Amino acid sequence: MKSIEKSLTNFLIGTGPRVSEEVLIDYASKSREKANEIIDILFNVINYDLDGYTGVKSLEKTRDLLKCISTVMLNSDKVDRGIVARRTLKLDYKLEHLTESNKNKIIDIDNADSEIEKTRLAVDAVSDHTMNTETKQYDVIDLLVNGIKDMAVIEKTFSKWSSIVNAKDKEGICLFQNMVIKYMNSVGSGNEEDALYYSNLLTLIMTQKSFKLSDKDKRACLEVIYTAINKMSCNKNKKKKNILHIEFLSNLVDGIKGEEKEVKIDELSKKYNISISFESEIINQVSTIKTKVGTMTDRIVVDDYTITIDKEGAIEIDDALTCRKLPNGNYLLGVHIASVLGYFLYESDVVQEAINRNRSIYLPTKYQSKDDDYNRVIPIFPYEFSAKAASLVAGENKLARSYFFEIDKNGNVVREEFRKTIVMSDVNTTYEQVDEVLRKGSKDKELERVVNCLYELTNILDKKYKVSDIYEKVKNSADDFSELPVKNIGSQKIINKMMMLTGNRVANFFAKNNYPCLYRVHEVNESNIIKLQAMIDNLSRTYGEQYEQLFSLLNGLYPKGWYDVKGSHYGMGLEHYCHCTSGLRRAADIVVEHALEVCYDREPTPEDLVKLQNEIDSVVGRINAKQSPIDWFIRDYKAAYQKRRH
Repeated sequence: MKSIEKSLTNFLIGTGPRVSEEVLIDYASKSREKANEIIDILFNVINYDLDGYTGVKSLEKTRDLLKCISTVMLNSDKVDRGIVARRTLKLDYKLEHLTESNKNKIIDIDNADSEIEKTRLAVDAVSDHTMNTETKQYDVIDLLVNGIKDMAVIEKTFSKWSSIVNAKDKEGICLFQNMVIKYMNSVGSGNEEDALYYSNLLTLIMTQKSFKLSDKDKRACLEVIYTAINKMSCNKNKKKKNILHIEFLSNLVDGIKGEEKEVKIDELSKKYNISISFESEIINQVSTIKTKVGTMTDRIVVDDYTITIDKEGAIEIDDALTCRKLPNGNYLLGVHIASVLGYFLYESDVVQEAINRNRSIYLPTKYQSKDDDYNRVIPIFPYEFSAKAASLVAGENKLARSYFFEIDKNGNVVREEFRKTIVMSDVNTTYEQVDEVLRKGSKDKELERVVNCLYELTNILDKKYKVSDIYEKVKNSADDFSELPVKNIGSQKIINKMMMLTGNRVANFFAKNNYPCLYRVHEVNESNIIKLQAMIDNLSRTYGEQYEQLFSLLNGLYPKGWYDVKGSHYGMGLEHYCHCTSGLRRAADIVVEHALEVCYDREPTPEDLVKLQNEIDSVVGRINAKQSPIDWFIRDYKAAYQKRRH
């Protein structure tokens, strides 16, 4: 494999012939792993050539290698076309900004522009081959549901190929919406047999664990259904005739919105001054935001394979990771955080509203908003921003603040850099999926490489960063989003250590330079800790394996963290720590991002530092004062929900 990569590189620099397509195809046909290795080599060699491009020579050989990618794909069904699609997106973005990012290297701008445009067309051709295969999934399910119409076969297909339940046709319309339309057409034509079939099919689709509708698809489906219900009930005779269909469609509406019963929270929210909706001015400012990615000259593009790890169903994806081994044996870790201030000024109404809200509030069940939508979270930003415009969804360029750390085998950070970046996540994963990769590996070898690299580094950092036993047990027993969860297994351990490292290193930067910062502080009375530990040991011996329940009680006794302009974090064993990795869901992180803008992105003046200190002094009280009302609100909401259930 190395000989192929060397030969392709020699071909580009003009010191050797290109490897024949027959050799590439033959190698790719051996296995899925080898097919994707060939594709990976081709992209790496192409990127290597572009990184050193000066505009003088032709990019014809680069375009020739792009044709090789298409040829390998067309002659091998083992190539992961999803990976190719993601890498072509990144390559196209690199080409679009090549002259701008390499302006100090480009000698012949006119020739460079011409060659780059030709190469972008070649990238489009590769992309077409991936796009043309994307609809094949829908073609398969379309044949099953509209041609064969065998429910047993369809159900078996769903169980064996779970992702197909979310397939979309070439127009981007999801399977569920298409089946709603089919059902309505059957009702309209009076074909009750087909109407029964499609109603059963819709029920089957909704019961699949993998079934998901995006917000856009939900709105589209609801619009179709509401229109149908209105037509069926426009007069008494029609309503009587279509009563069963109307009931079925109403059940579909409930399923799309969420089956959990609504719990009224208006009175509770007023009692604790919790805002559960946004003023129209905030909504308007968010809805009119323009994506400025293409014009950002002060940002670098993250080109490493990038993953996100979140809970199942997460819609606000605010952190991503990259990791690779360096030739010297060290690790290069990238922690990429969605940038709030890349889109809005710190002084803007949108950001100040988010700071006033303090943090996103996670509830035990869904509530009904004034927009007749059902949510489980009371966010600090409208979802139009936090779940769409700024969220690090796969395949889309997003603004981020990235923290790069070179870490040696002993867990020491030997070099670090904080940069404003543009990030395109390659894949959005869940904790469960990453745990599966750790256990069994993955067909996506790049994902497997990054996950294993992260886990190796996590185990190294685990020896370097030690949290107290009581802190770990109390935090694991509590449902407290205001603090970083402490987990010592698998994927959750990865996230814990990477975010802990980042918060510590960022806080150290401010402390070392004596710059203003909003720290996360945790202090305890040592004598109380000794007493608590003795109590735990005693009860553990008495109650055996039930002792874990004790920590939910200790959570009320063990002090929580708070925000301050100075102080250490006892529970984590850190002299300095701050929140900076969740700006879409936590106000303190936005304040720290603002502090980085003032103190890291440029050399601050004495006037800058005074102003920043005053801003932090002002906001720390607002944030701390909001924490208890939020806790009380959640407590009362849970109590109301429990009563309603019983």
